[in-house]
Amino acid sequence: MVVTCLQLTEMITDQREGKLSPEQEEGIARHLAWCDRCRTYLRQMDLMIDALKKIPGEPLQEALHVALLARFQRRQSAGG
Repeated sequence: MVVTCLQLTEMITDQREGKLSPEQEEGIARHLAWCDRCRTYLRQMDLMIDALKKIPGEPLQEALHVALLARFQRRQSAGG
């Protein structure tokens, strides 16, 4: 499977959660073997995730969590 830069950015969350097929995993690995820009993107994303995990905070109230999740799902369904 040939993976473009755009496809990689769309697949990376599923990849990190172990939700991709072996063929998709291989496509990402092949892409990253030659694409410096995507390797840099992933390193930056990992650094941001690690930094965000270190920020202390209060748990999200259930009602706010439900509202944010619904908004995100509507936005995903609308394609943007």
